[in-house]
Amino acid sequence: MHTAHHAPIVSSLPGRLRLRDARLRRDALREAVLARLDTLPALRTLRANAAAGSIVVEYDGTRVGEALMCREVLDAVAPWLAAPATAAPAAVPAPPRRASRRRQLARANNLGMLASLGGSLALAAAGAKSAHVATGTVFLGLLGVHLAMHRRSLLR
Repeated sequence: MHTAHHAPIVSSLPGRLRLRDARLRRDALREAVLARLDTLPALRTLRANAAAGSIVVEYDGTRVGEALMCREVLDAVAPWLAAPATAAPAAVPAPPRRASRRRQLARANNLGMLASLGGSLALAAAGAKSAHVATGTVFLGLLGVHLAMHRRSLLR
């Protein structure tokens, strides 16, 4: 059975669950939490990773169900890892970011290349040689701009 995760539980499987919280990187707090978790029934092993701020709790899944163990672990760590009493206001989503100037220029250049190439080919098929040469020249100029913009990735 896979239960819904509650902070600080980030992973929960029968017989194993993982807690993760940045506060678990602090030695004193992590040791206090480990000492409290060590008193839980059906506990098999505890593994802490200070760098990741996580603790893996392995327990006997035949003696206690996953949902009950999650509840017991959350109750056990609540004095140290409980969410703040006043929740922060919901974050207002940021407005969509505008594309950078460089990205806008690249897009306009690519559209110009496509239009001039299409026009050049259509004029060649229609037999308008001088117009074909003019639009082909525009295409080559835009291609030069394109290559200049992407020169770093082309010359790796």
